[in-house]
Amino acid sequence: MSTRNKPQQPSTVDSEGSTNWQASLRKATQPGADWPDKDELLDVLYWGRQGFALVMGLAWGVVPFHGLLAIILYVAVTTVVGHLYITAYQKVDEDLVGGFWDVAKEGFGAAFATFMVSWIGVYSALHFD
Repeated sequence: MSTRNKPQQPSTVDSEGSTNWQASLRKATQPGADWPDKDELLDVLYWGRQGFALVMGLAWGVVPFHGLLAIILYVAVTTVVGHLYITAYQKVDEDLVGGFWDVAKEGFGAAFATFMVSWIGVYSALHFD
């Protein structure tokens, strides 16, 4: 019976013994962390925006916020928070990650969908008979 050697998968463990997502999370919570890979910072922004959208959707549904004003407020808050996270908390020049608009649109579509589904679901469950 012959056995084939399977190709080795690249290791996702860094020199400290933690996985890449753990290292990214550690850097994401550390103010002014060093981000040599700007895509990693944008990934952190993407997933942070997803979590923030879920929390905002739940809050908007519980509060009974509705209408276009709620959507505009969501867009404004997430755009400002994302921009402040990059520029003020992480102290990264926005031009190094593509400028204001690239930061604003990073993960926007997916996060907006998360927000809408959670908002509509919670609002419908709590405020309709």
